[in-house]
Amino acid sequence: MEWSQRMNTPWHPHSRAKRKARRKGKSHGRQNFPNIDWSGGPVPYLDGLRASFEQQIRFLDQKMQVVEGQSITSNVEDIAEKQSQEYEILQMENERASLVERLANLVETSTGELNENPMGRSARRRHVPILVYALGLIALGIGEFFVTLPAVNVLLNDEGWKAWVITGSFSALSILASHIIGLTLKIQIDRDVPQPVAQKWGSLVIGTGLMLVVLFLSSARSKQVGSVPVKFWMSDKVFGTVLFFFVQMTFILCAVALSYYNHSEIESDIARTKRAIKRLTRKIRSVTKSRLIPERGNLSPEKRVVQMKAILVHKHLLDAQYRELCSIYRGANLLAQKVSFTSPGSGLTETELNIPLEIEDGS
Repeated sequence: MEWSQRMNTPWHPHSRAKRKARRKGKSHGRQNFPNIDWSGGPVPYLDGLRASFEQQIRFLDQKMQVVEGQSITSNVEDIAEKQSQEYEILQMENERASLVERLANLVETSTGELNENPMGRSARRRHVPILVYALGLIALGIGEFFVTLPAVNVLLNDEGWKAWVITGSFSALSILASHIIGLTLKIQIDRDVPQPVAQKWGSLVIGTGLMLVVLFLSSARSKQVGSVPVKFWMSDKVFGTVLFFFVQMTFILCAVALSYYNHSEIESDIARTKRAIKRLTRKIRSVTKSRLIPERGNLSPEKRVVQMKAILVHKHLLDAQYRELCSIYRGANLLAQKVSFTSPGSGLTETELNIPLEIEDGS
């Protein structure tokens, strides 16, 4: 019922083929083709239609041969496939077991001993969530940008895109330098994983350079504080330099603190290991389910007969469609002819398709 409803829709291929057959038959009939004396066999349209349907039938024959081949090689194919899946499951189980063991060791290391110094345990903990850390760095970077922009405008004497690019670069680099300094401080107190001396000196150089750059930029915009009522007995330039220096250093120190309290290599390893275990568990479940379901190649004699009969029914359906299209073409052609035919003649008589009526059980 559902298949016949789909065939009756205007956009179905068979519906389009019927409209084409009716249109071709009417057009050829008006041209008096084929005439009453035609003796050359079916007209080219009917020959082309037969060739098209026979091509589809040959495709179904090929499909039947595939089914026959599956019925012969199904046992070998299924055994090879199932053995391959069992080996894959075994490898994934071994990998998951090693990950579970690694996760237990990481959790034990993160927890530490009962009598361990709290300073050492704190070096392995994440005290600020990653989302808060990322949002905090973004906010600090935006604040650093707008605090530094007037000083860059003074240095360049230009308020165009160059000042924006340089200010954005400095803001990003200053927050990145703060991140590196915070990581260095956090790693420094972890006695189980000592860091190289060069890494500590590098962070010191970065911090010193960052402070000097902030001091120079603060001096560049120090003259903009003339309207401040209380300057603590300092001149405008000195007060402006100190004010903007402490403002920018507050941003940088907050970024250092966020990096310090967020960094935890062990907790990052724990999160990565948990994700890997979950991913392997899902994959093992999927492959195990696939191993329990019979493959398409597992073709019993009963399944083979059912599939072969389904293909044969499809062939008979094609034969019925072919006869219907030929009948539509013939009727439209005869109605459009100028003279009446006593019989359609060989030109409007289709050639039969060669389709067997039944198949062997093969049981």
